[in-house]
Amino acid sequence: MDGNVISLNGYKYKFWLSRPIDGTIKTIIVKRDNIGDFYICITLEKEDLKYNVATGKSVGIDFGMKTFLTLSDKTEIEAPLYHLKNLTKQKRLNRNLSKKKKGSNGRKRAKLQLAKLHIKTANQRRDYFHKLSNLLAINYDNIFIEDLNMKAMQMMWGRKVSDLAFSEFVNILEYKANVTKIDRFFPSSKTCSNCGAIKKDLDLKDRIYICGTCNIEIDRDLNASINIKRVGASTLAGEVVRATSVA
Repeated sequence: MDGNVISLNGYKYKFWLSRPIDGTIKTIIVKRDNIGDFYICITLEKEDLKYNVATGKSVGIDFGMKTFLTLSDKTEIEAPLYHLKNLTKQKRLNRNLSKKKKGSNGRKRAKLQLAKLHIKTANQRRDYFHKLSNLLAINYDNIFIEDLNMKAMQMMWGRKVSDLAFSEFVNILEYKANVTKIDRFFPSSKTCSNCGAIKKDLDLKDRIYICGTCNIEIDRDLNASINIKRVGASTLAGEVVRATSVA
């Protein structure tokens, strides 16, 4: 590597450095996307990539379709839904592509425009996830989440789950923070966070959890996040938590 030029296997690549190289370089990979742009991916070795400042705080997080993240401390984080925001432009570019003659230069240009939009959407989402995960890692020592069944969620909600990209966010968050996953089969939404009773008849449309045992009324996602924190903390301590009764 010399300045902004790197030599690999006899080829020289001029690049723009997106951020300072802070650490020992272990691997270098050159990738090319479907519009012909090259990316140089560098893996660094550092003493500790996670945040070391102790906050003394832990949090449970519930993923939702209405609100992207609901935290057990009542913080709510909305999803940017970049795919939805770019959907009008995407449809216009798709229509433009369909009108072009196959094999023509016009069709190649239209296809390139559409590919660039998809890459822009993915980059916007990834940038947001990195900033959000940084914020969570700084503010909480331990983060507890559910082990999501993404295939089942995609079958139920389709495109919106892909736009929310829970799995991508979790992968980024796990890299930066202390994340503990609880069993996906624990009924976090159906269990009362106040008394532990289970409400078996809770419908997906019910946004307010009303317990038939202790009569507490609480936001459904907040109730789940509180349960996730409780179960996650117990899991971290090597304990087993079970719901107590049926409401």
